[in-house]
Amino acid sequence: MAQGTLSREYKIQLIKNVYDDEAFDEMIEKASPYELADIHAFLWDAVLYVGCNEDGGSLTREAITARMVPTTEYWRAQLCGEPLDTCRGRSCYVSHPVCAGNKLKGQIKVIRQFFDRRKQRAAQNDDGLLMLMMHYVNKKDLAAVGLYDTERKPKLTVGSRLLDGDELRYVIQAMNVAVAQNYTPDMRRPVIIGSGTMVVRAWNIFGAQKESFILALTAPQDTPDDDLNQVVKKIESGVGRIQRSDQKQFA
Repeated sequence: MAQGTLSREYKIQLIKNVYDDEAFDEMIEKASPYELADIHAFLWDAVLYVGCNEDGGSLTREAITARMVPTTEYWRAQLCGEPLDTCRGRSCYVSHPVCAGNKLKGQIKVIRQFFDRRKQRAAQNDDGLLMLMMHYVNKKDLAAVGLYDTERKPKLTVGSRLLDGDELRYVIQAMNVAVAQNYTPDMRRPVIIGSGTMVVRAWNIFGAQKESFILALTAPQDTPDDDLNQVVKKIESGVGRIQRSDQKQFA
């Protein structure tokens, strides 16, 4: 990587690794002070675009720098014999590269913490969807509910608390297989559980920005269509509501 520049590929890899401590730290450790300065500047712009404060408000530079060690304190802690202004510039990148690099790494670490807020928010969204799905599984006496992406891969699956461990695994596995292999809008696939029969039903639903998902419900075969359609509408509404909340957080 040339001094003073970051390639587009490097920037993409940096963002991909921002939540992976080991991979991110490996990239940072290999960087020179000049490259660290460019990483520092790039992450500043990126985190201000996607980040948010604890209260959900827009992130500011002041909120981030408040968590950084001030240059004066860092300079004093090193018992440095150079003038203070040297610590604010780039001359130490050549004369004291280890010290300059450590200062930049410390600041980059602080910036990274604000990316983690986005990851935490995504986890909170998944928790919200999980609670929503659990509510309807048990309220409507369903066996399982699953939310899938357009490639038919499960995002979240929930089973009834009335099922034991083996039954729960079997029902969810059967639902996943039914969606993966046989999905069509308003699909109906039978699942035999003991002496009873369940039916896996599936619908195409949409999120806040018309993002498409597959919603599957595994229910007793005599469950009224009206009951299932009501659950589908409630979960679709919940998915959109949670996504809209996320977009407001990071607008």
